Amino acid sequence: MLKKLWVLLKPFHKAFYLFAFIAFCYEVAQMAASYVISLVVTLFDANVSLLVWAVFFVGLLIFDEFNMRLDNTFDWHVISKHSFPLYKFFKFSAIVKFLKLDTNWHKKNNSGTLVGKVGNGVWKTMDIIDAFSWEFLPTIIQTVVSLVPLLIITPWVALVSLIAFSIFAWITNKGNKLRKPLRSKREDYYEEEWRQSVASVQSVETVAMFGQQQKVLSDQEHLHDSIIEAALNEFRRGVFVITRWRIRTLTIARRIILAIWLFQLLSGTMSIPNLIFVSVLVERLFASFWRFARLLDRAAENQEGAERLINLLQETEPVETGQFSLDTQKALAISLKDVCFAYDGDYSQKDGALHNLNLEIPAGQIVALVGPSGAGKTTIRKVITRSVSCQQGEITVGGININDWDSKSLVSQFSYVPQGDEVYIYDETIYYNITFANPDATAKEVENAAKLAGIYQFIASLGDRFNTKVGERGIRLSGGQKQRIALARAILADRPILILDEATSAVDAITENEIQTNMRQILKGKTAIVIAHRLSTVWNLADKIVVMDEGKIIEEGTHQDLVDKSGLYAKMVKLQSH
Repeated sequence: MLKKLWVLLKPFHKAFYLFAFIAFCYEVAQMAASYVISLVVTLFDANVSLLVWAVFFVGLLIFDEFNMRLDNTFDWHVISKHSFPLYKFFKFSAIVKFLKLDTNWHKKNNSGTLVGKVGNGVWKTMDIIDAFSWEFLPTIIQTVVSLVPLLIITPWVALVSLIAFSIFAWITNKGNKLRKPLRSKREDYYEEEWRQSVASVQSVETVAMFGQQQKVLSDQEHLHDSIIEAALNEFRRGVFVITRWRIRTLTIARRIILAIWLFQLLSGTMSIPNLIFVSVLVERLFASFWRFARLLDRAAENQEGAERLINLLQETEPVETGQFSLDTQKALAISLKDVCFAYDGDYSQKDGALHNLNLEIPAGQIVALVGPSGAGKTTIRKVITRSVSCQQGEITVGGININDWDSKSLVSQFSYVPQGDEVYIYDETIYYNITFANPDATAKEVENAAKLAGIYQFIASLGDRFNTKVGERGIRLSGGQKQRIALARAILADRPILILDEATSAVDAITENEIQTNMRQILKGKTAIVIAHRLSTVWNLADKIVVMDEGKIIEEGTHQDLVDKSGLYAKMVKLQSH
């Protein structure tokens, strides 16, 4: 995990190297401070003059000022170069990753779980890095710096300390490996808890209408009980097994070291000032061992969440296959030849959503896709925009294979109005939502788009008009109002190809009639794909109607041609006419 994290943090490597140098200087200064009492004893034994004592105390004041400034430099480097910049880096990287991954990936992952995973992962990764910055690296340097004088003054004590440290570190590492499965289980519970929490907020109206508050609370309580149980099992091992053996290790080492010092004093190989100095160093050293252990425990505690974030940030992104780019307002032709597509895995006749599909949509024409639910109409929209990749066949837009298009340039050719339940409205103003795809549009253009979409009169009736906030996912709007705002957004985007997926399914009959009246003007000069269940919306609009069923095209032609054939389309017209 640490190797993956180091690779991920490549932009910060120079800052870390500089920090290591500052930390080294800081710890050397701390070791020098530990020698002050020993130096006082030495000067006292030497019966030095008052002038020497004066110089000594002035030197201490200068050293203290230097030490303070070094401490400030250490702190400020961590704050300014690590903590806040890294928080932004991780959060921003996660958003970038989400925007790059395709819609198929997002549909396989719960949004509440993803948000929780990122939030938890960022804080836990930051905790690991903060622990490394504030404590881990300084502790390692402190340990090494403390061992150097010990090796010179009392090498046997240095050897005992190294052996104790090795055993101490082994116990700590072994203990964290034993606790890892329980930590992983607890992290799974946390992700489920985030999913349920988001769902309980999003479904609050449904919960209230069916009076199921107790059920939601019961599910949450059961989940939290499971979290506590897993945590207690994990920490029981840490407290009653691992910590006990760590204490025993250092206690035995202290007694051995005491015996060594006693021998050195009796044999005359160590002076009292040196004993004071090395005793301070050993206590600092053993304190470092505990700091080191706590930091390893802390890192192991955070590792699971951090590793899940790192794995998320290293998810494989869709490969950019093309470089073709086009900036045009002219309508573009669309062609599908022998297209086969399945949502999961490789295409097969059994699992496919589209089967050997051939469809020609000339530039500037309006083509309607109709058929029963699950026929593959919306799937066509996904494959031609490369939201998903077809396994077989060829698709061209403007005569260019979509795999040869630069992905950003390809999607910039399309405007899209989704089905009512898929319309996304931001928790912002109506103006923000309409201008989302064209932020530089003028107020007049926004107003005109709203009129064509049949939403202007409603907006004009509001106190704040276009500046009215609509709430999370447009909660203050009806389904039809959301759909009309989405239509205004697509109109204002003004792109060569417009896809309308049941674009008026949620609006009332009067508003639908108004939109239908404006539709010719909306679609003028564009290639349009109109997906419809309500056939009346395309009778007099489409240049060609394509009838689909079970991922295949079974009929195509004008409204009258298809009625005269007495096929599936004719049956659908008959059913909707009653």
